[in-house]
Amino acid sequence: MTSKELNKYFKDIGLKITCRYYKRDVKGNTVSNKNGDPIHDTIQVTSSYIDTDEGWYQLIHDLIAELIKTNWDRKIIGVKEKFGGLRFQLNASTNEMFGIIRKYEELSYETCEVCGEKGILRDDCGSNGSRWYKTMCDKHYKELKTKRNQY
Repeated sequence: MTSKELNKYFKDIGLKITCRYYKRDVKGNTVSNKNGDPIHDTIQVTSSYIDTDEGWYQLIHDLIAELIKTNWDRKIIGVKEKFGGLRFQLNASTNEMFGIIRKYEELSYETCEVCGEKGILRDDCGSNGSRWYKTMCDKHYKELKTKRNQY
């Protein structure tokens, strides 16, 4: 799945991301809830807010499609790679939603983040053999190691 296809899907389903910034009124004042707490703004998600390579875009698409069936509010905090695996963060979730997210996080450890083919969690992807975790197929792992050894 390409970033263009993923962006269209996000727009079609109205996926929103919660910003770090607070919602502002027309005068620029922070908007608060009834308890006086500032409200975070939400904006339309694009692939630029997804901190993974394209190889996991299909996993992210499928994860979201399953979450929608749970009456999820379609708001996220973030999507990223961490320690070689997918992290998908919601504002709030049920046990059912958490189970879906966990399923796709586990699948990410078997999926090359670069191309989406079968991958293996590698723990030596940093410079000079340092511990940097990535899940990659043999081809992309070799390309990364070759590139890192050039420096």
